[in-house]
Amino acid sequence: MTEERRIEAEIPLDATPDEVWEAIATEAGLTAWFAPMDPAPDENGLSADGVVLRWEPGRGYAIQAETSAFEYLIEEQEDGSSILRFVQTGFLGDDWEAEYEATARGWDLYFHTLQLYVSGFHGAPATYVVAEGPAWSNTPEAWQKLRDEIGGEVGAKVELDVYGLGVVVGEVDYDGPSHFGITTEYAMLRFHNRSLLGMPVALGHHYYGPGQDAKRLEDAWQSWLTEFYLTQ
Repeated sequence: MTEERRIEAEIPLDATPDEVWEAIATEAGLTAWFAPMDPAPDENGLSADGVVLRWEPGRGYAIQAETSAFEYLIEEQEDGSSILRFVQTGFLGDDWEAEYEATARGWDLYFHTLQLYVSGFHGAPATYVVAEGPAWSNTPEAWQKLRDEIGGEVGAKVELDVYGLGVVVGEVDYDGPSHFGITTEYAMLRFHNRSLLGMPVALGHHYYGPGQDAKRLEDAWQSWLTEFYLTQ
């Protein structure tokens, strides 16, 4: 019998339960720190992610996907803030280690991003921008080259010259084995090392405020990433 693995997290958030619910249970909220998706159940109790087992606005929800189950529980604190408790179960295959490690690392970044979002950008409309490196950027060495190019430790100021956007100035807010984060005045920039899954380097940026030109931003960052690897 194959053992089921779990990922558990407890995230303190400077937000009320209703604000946390908006961030984790609506497409607009999820776009702001994770990715565009709508977990709300339809009339048959289904969402794009799977079967919705529990849906309690302001308190939490649970979804059974094809290979994993996800549960979010919101707990209000005495000072009006919240704690979000998260559990993901699954990872049942024979080659589960890489998927488990990559997923756990990803959640570390995403929940860190959620904390920054609710404390700094909450309520602002968000635009999600993605880009992907060439197929051969799927190695730890390719990630390290990108990491060396950006430079900076947590708290350091960094500047990236992105054609079409000019010089992007920000502060490093996250530095992990598979992810790197920079916060600017209007965005949280997220860089992903997906070599554990045999996938190329990717970007998943969140831009805040009205009037963001999604295509312009995506074209600029895709060109930046492509040019970087073409010159290596």
